[in-house]
Amino acid sequence: MSLEFTTADYQSMKCKIHKQDVDPNNFDDKELPTDIHIVEYIIEGKTYYDAVRAGKSSDIFDIYYDKTKPLGGRVIAIRNGYGKIKPKLYNPVKSD
Repeated sequence: MSLEFTTADYQSMKCKIHKQDVDPNNFDDKELPTDIHIVEYIIEGKTYYDAVRAGKSSDIFDIYYDKTKPLGGRVIAIRNGYGKIKPKLYNPVKSD
């Protein structure tokens, strides 16, 4: 059970969830911006990894702490150093 985010969550967040349930060992970040972070968290004894965009790790921690705490979970780590494209130049292709 990975975290679920509501529309209200997305509107108040200072970060953007790029993808949930990623495999950090096989995460292809060549086409992603350098402000991608991998968030490691535990809920009910299971470890999850999400790819999240944010300027500061503290913005990510705030939302993940608020979402995991009521579920008895916790944030383990927020790792940066992913992505190869400058954030200003990142323009993902939107599919309809």
